[in-house]
Amino acid sequence: MGTQRAVIIGSGMGGLTSAVLLADNGYDVTVVEQHYRPGGFLHRFFREGVPYDTGFHYCGSIQEGQILSACLKHLGVWDDLTFRPLDPDGFDRVIFPHGFEFRVPSGRDRYADRLKAAFPADAAGIDRLVEAMADACHHYGLYSFEANPDIERLLHYESTSLDEFLKAHIQDPRCRAVISGQSLLYGVPPREAPFGVHALVLDHFLQGAYSIDGGGDRLAMSLVRRIRRLGGTVRLKTAAAAIEVEDRAVRGVRTEEGEVLEADLVISNVHPQLTLGLLPREVFRRAARRRIHGNRVGKAHLGVYLQLDGPADAIGNANVYRHLSWDVNKAFRSVTADGAEFYFATAPGNRHAMAKDVVLMLLSLPYDRVAKWATDPDGERHPDYVRFKQGLLEASIDLLCADFPDIRGQILRSEASTALSTLRYTRSPQGAMYGHYHCVSQMGRYRPAQATKVRNLLLVGQGVFMPGVLGTCLSAYYACGYLLGLDKLLAELKAT
Repeated sequence: MGTQRAVIIGSGMGGLTSAVLLADNGYDVTVVEQHYRPGGFLHRFFREGVPYDTGFHYCGSIQEGQILSACLKHLGVWDDLTFRPLDPDGFDRVIFPHGFEFRVPSGRDRYADRLKAAFPADAAGIDRLVEAMADACHHYGLYSFEANPDIERLLHYESTSLDEFLKAHIQDPRCRAVISGQSLLYGVPPREAPFGVHALVLDHFLQGAYSIDGGGDRLAMSLVRRIRRLGGTVRLKTAAAAIEVEDRAVRGVRTEEGEVLEADLVISNVHPQLTLGLLPREVFRRAARRRIHGNRVGKAHLGVYLQLDGPADAIGNANVYRHLSWDVNKAFRSVTADGAEFYFATAPGNRHAMAKDVVLMLLSLPYDRVAKWATDPDGERHPDYVRFKQGLLEASIDLLCADFPDIRGQILRSEASTALSTLRYTRSPQGAMYGHYHCVSQMGRYRPAQATKVRNLLLVGQGVFMPGVLGTCLSAYYACGYLLGLDKLLAELKAT
């Protein structure tokens, strides 16, 4: 049997991780990416040489013996990356009305102690929270270096909403708000968010929060170089038009230019709905197609990008989660020209001693607010859209400067992006920030499967496992585990 050929659609973290794992195990690997930069949500854009991150802002689990550290070492890119710690005494600043601020520290125990200091009447409930978070994380398999977790226990944690758990154990609604205040990390309001998802994502950062020199771009480029050193190919500006299937098995990928890349294996790092659109209709029954198309996609957002004449000292070496209400569910209401219920802000330059900084903001802006302009030609947006976006940009700056007034006089340049930009550069359906909507009704037993009815077609990415760098990375380990043996990959991770 000759060398197995693998074609990977999409160069996000899941696709690039899959490519390294397969190339390192003898596969002839080709990655096709429709954008001119690799990385998916990892990529940056530049204005007059100034870099702006789009989807990557910080990561965790990179200390010795933690899972992302082990993955990056196993993938052979660790030595190419430089990590900068966020403030361990408060890497996230969760701010509520009337000046109430909770600074999230590194470490589960420190987190619990600080919560109990702020809300002593709920001390017992906080202990139960941290205990349940640790138990939930243990049952996420590879996250805890386990191959065979207790699936029923995991399903329990993914079928219980964050709100449901907190109302059962935490009496003070302000304490519940603080605990759920970072839910933008996975893009689901507490009333719909699975407790297990919240536990895993938050715990990932409690293990230590870091940025990367060069941002997500540096991670993506390092993985691309690793793929090429292993003999693989990464082709940019090459969009997949169809997955060729014969006798219910993949045979290759046809590009939009009509070229057919023959393959024994195809891994799709695009949303399951997009993958379905690349396949012949007869491959899936109508009920299966309806189920995939019926899944809700993740929330869309407004991105705000500010260049400053100086450092953003007021924000500091931390991220800001600013809630204008104590009801965290309201954070997912759309921003308007009159303001918003929530914004996220970060100033990455503060981590690198830059003389000048940028501030990045994220606010909720559903796709339906911009959908009518989706068919405008690239670079030729309707004047109404331009005015609409400018109004939101100004309202966002007003919100930020109401909290940090010194920033207004530092702004040299500002611009905004909506779901239309996300759709253009990542093709994520409806410009979804996290692809799949990781809510109770779509996780657990309802989570999209990585293996498909088409032989040798596997799915990776945010659409099938978990959001973020770590979630998409682990999705690739699980997918490649079907081919290479999950026990083998786990043993190699433990040995790093």
